[in-house]
Amino acid sequence: MKSKFASILLWQFCLALLLVPLLSRVCSGQTLYERSIAQLNAKAQKAAPDDYTFVVLGDSRDGDEVFKRALGLARSFDPLFILHGGDYSNKGGEAETARFLSLVNQSVPNIPLFVVIGNHENCSVFMKEIGPYNFTLTSKRLGLNLIALNNANGQLGAPELDLLRRELASASGAPFVAMHIPPKTKRWRGHTFTRGADDLQKILAKSTVQGAFFSHSHVFDRSEFGGVPAFITGGAGAQLAWFSRYGERVHHILVVRVKKGKATYQMVPLT
Repeated sequence: MKSKFASILLWQFCLALLLVPLLSRVCSGQTLYERSIAQLNAKAQKAAPDDYTFVVLGDSRDGDEVFKRALGLARSFDPLFILHGGDYSNKGGEAETARFLSLVNQSVPNIPLFVVIGNHENCSVFMKEIGPYNFTLTSKRLGLNLIALNNANGQLGAPELDLLRRELASASGAPFVAMHIPPKTKRWRGHTFTRGADDLQKILAKSTVQGAFFSHSHVFDRSEFGGVPAFITGGAGAQLAWFSRYGERVHHILVVRVKKGKATYQMVPLT
């Protein structure tokens, strides 16, 4: 009897040891952003300062299997980080967010992943589990400056525009800008925002920004905005647009390579 009881205690002790790392991650209170920032800082110290890659993708909601393939494809490029352009969920609740985080942890546990808030996200859950509405990714060593802004409510407000101006005033190297909803242009006429779009265009026209990233429309498209290469990348899992006046209806990722301070872009479709 004592031997059986000791065996049970030993089994429980071993199980507890196995669960400690998992529980510490779950109970740490860290957001995905906080965990990814720590990973990014470590990776940036080891990355080649004149040649690094990151991946942009977006709109993975309701498409877990495609999203897993997109993450696997992104992983194959050994990126410094992955930028998700928003709409990882349909309603943005706790269960959907937990599912998203589980897929990320399973597929790319060692790659920093940052999420731009989308219009399908739940704001309170996003802040609690994912990260801030606005953030900047920087590395002086690499000359990296990526400014992510919240326009999920269909406009780019004064606080976001002021933040963009401040960050660009001190940015060096290769600055990038990201937000969920693309601006309305002669080419992009649907699923776009107008309030704040003119200000954004003027800011970009006077800047050294090398690329602007958007999602929201479930297509891929490349254009220019404010003289800056501008991309819609919304094909990471969500059902593709059944009709669009622009772009390609394709599940895909966008690979950004920064070599000697200059960015090049490659849309890679999921096969």
